[in-house]
Amino acid sequence: MTLLITFAALIGLVGFAVSLGVYVHSSPLVKRGVRTSARCVAVGQVAAGSMLLLEYTPPGGPARQYTVGPYVFPPVQVGGRLDVVYDPKRPQEVSLPERLPKNTRGLVVAMAVFGALLLFGVVRFVLAVIG
Repeated sequence: MTLLITFAALIGLVGFAVSLGVYVHSSPLVKRGVRTSARCVAVGQVAAGSMLLLEYTPPGGPARQYTVGPYVFPPVQVGGRLDVVYDPKRPQEVSLPERLPKNTRGLVVAMAVFGALLLFGVVRFVLAVIG
């Protein structure tokens, strides 16, 4: 029984941490992200495929670079363009539009469910150890 409770708490912890990380990264981009075009300035090879170095320039700011990949079949070559979404308050926060959730409601629900599972597992574990 204690093993099952420990497993539930571990699943809750991992699920909560992953959904919190995705929420923290994607929430500002979903809420206030600005879509712009980025130019591919380099293509590098790694074991899993090709990595693209994209460069975009926010209005009134210096050029920024963003690495994306790996791709088995890169969508662009050097000189090609891809759309990116960046946070105007923190231009270094950037993502490809297709990698962002449509909204963050599902992430909040996932954090609540995994948080409840974590809390349940910890409380049951503590009660099992005490009693």
